[in-house]
Amino acid sequence: MEEKFKILIVEDDEISITLIKHFLNKFCENSIVVDEAKNSKEFISNFLSFQPDILLLDIDLGEEKNSLEILNEFEEIDSEIIIVSSHKDFALKAINKYHVAGYVVKPYSITEFSNAIHTAKKRVLEKRSLHHKFENTKHHILGVSTSTSIDLIDIKDILYLEAEGKYTVFHMLKGDTKVTSKNIGFYEKILPKHLFYRIHHKFIVNLNKVTTIN
Repeated sequence: MEEKFKILIVEDDEISITLIKHFLNKFCENSIVVDEAKNSKEFISNFLSFQPDILLLDIDLGEEKNSLEILNEFEEIDSEIIIVSSHKDFALKAINKYHVAGYVVKPYSITEFSNAIHTAKKRVLEKRSLHHKFENTKHHILGVSTSTSIDLIDIKDILYLEAEGKYTVFHMLKGDTKVTSKNIGFYEKILPKHLFYRIHHKFIVNLNKVTTIN
């Protein structure tokens, strides 16, 4: 069965939206455009509602805040981001801070656009593969990337997870902590649902370690 990819287009120009849809229909048949957002209000609402796999994002929406500033307001961004913009100035910031899958400057070629989509899809598939492998692993060992290493931990030793902005703090049974650059939403998706429960936007707890509920 062919993998499907949910795409949200954030763009205030109708011609640009039409062009993006044309390219997607012609070269990315397995893509599903879940909606369009032409302003910040629609962007925030649609992003939270659809949780797209890929975000096609114009920077300037003709408002006081640009779309990168709006991204800062989200605690979790698990979507792959492709910037489609006439502004070159934001490229370095977008690549370094948001690890974007592509930065396509208008006017762009079909090759540039399709290459960015291909990179984004590849990253999405890697996440799905990781999730699938973890759900089916016998011992449930999790690799946690810290600033200096990748620590392999047994999930039964996790007490709870805490969101710290775009980072996640693992609080372990022995009292130590591990900080990773991935957001808490990433771990919510891959940790076993029968063992871990998100009680708050900031916390995921190990149900086996719960002793009291207030």
